[in-house]
Amino acid sequence: MRKSYLLVAFLLLGCATTAGYEKKLASFNGATELELVRAWGPPQQTYETDGFKFLTYSSSRVISVPGVAPNYTTTMMGNTAYTQRVGGFGGMTASKSCQTTFELKDGIVVSSNWKGNDCRSR
Repeated sequence: MRKSYLLVAFLLLGCATTAGYEKKLASFNGATELELVRAWGPPQQTYETDGFKFLTYSSSRVISVPGVAPNYTTTMMGNTAYTQRVGGFGGMTASKSCQTTFELKDGIVVSSNWKGNDCRSR
């Protein structure tokens, strides 16, 4: 049963990749700051130095996969019943985050970088 949950999660997330995310970020190279903010919204952080401006966007979430109850089989041996647990697993949670920073020079996006385990796109 656990394999089926993992398979569903893989199928839902299988198309989203870090390569897809990098391609999405690269599409903003040459965009104006206004175009970036219109697409991504206001940044969570900004920093300026030596004529460069850095806009940082952050996201985080916790995902949960519910557990699956086990099945039990009972075998009779003479007058004694033996019950054995079969399958099942406890629930799981995972923390997901992504931090993306765009570098701008003279109001134009010149590069971007990211870090985290949830920076994926199709």
